[in-house]
Amino acid sequence: MKEDINKLKNNNDSNLSNDEEEHSVDDEGSINKDENNNNNKEKKKGYEKIIEDIKEENKNSYVSKISEPMLKKKYLKNVLKILDYVYYAKLNSSQILKTNNSLDEEKQKLLKKKLIVIGLTQVIKCIRKGYSGIVLIAIDVFPINIICHLPSFCEQYKIPYTFVTTKNKLAHLCKLKRSITCLFILKPDIHISTYEQTINQHCPKKKIHNYQKLYDKLISAVKKNHPFFQS
Repeated sequence: MKEDINKLKNNNDSNLSNDEEEHSVDDEGSINKDENNNNNKEKKKGYEKIIEDIKEENKNSYVSKISEPMLKKKYLKNVLKILDYVYYAKLNSSQILKTNNSLDEEKQKLLKKKLIVIGLTQVIKCIRKGYSGIVLIAIDVFPINIICHLPSFCEQYKIPYTFVTTKNKLAHLCKLKRSITCLFILKPDIHISTYEQTINQHCPKKKIHNYQKLYDKLISAVKKNHPFFQS
């Protein structure tokens, strides 16, 4: 009888410990999920805050008569993501070029690749040379004759364009101090994967990914936003 009671007690203790273990695993899993969710929420909140700032900036600033179409709010995140990518890609590639003297010429040339061109003169020159991409234009350029020819020029060369925000805000999004009239986001070439791999190999803590995907999403958004490019 005593043996049966002891066996029953041991079984209960065993079941209890198993329940405790399962409970602790569940708790740990939920904590990890919560942490991931919090990180995603913080990132999402970061972009949402910037989008609200852009909306407020546009509301309170001068908007030229030619600033049509302005990029809709729902597409602004695509702009923010690709500009973030460009900034960190440039930061990482510059650091690699400065600290790695043993890089071969091919990799050095690859890391000097431009993903973005800034300024009206440079943008026009780039388009005339036959480069493809997306043009983002400031809404508050004055006098408007500085830039009024750019939309028709882009249409002539079948380059999707859109008006986004003010010159100063556009500069802020690019992490620059000087104001920006317009910028040209270059279409990724066949070497973009090698470019990303090279940077990630030397900067594993600050990896960059999916420029092609970011570009495709943005160009799709800009075309949807503009009647000229929907045909």
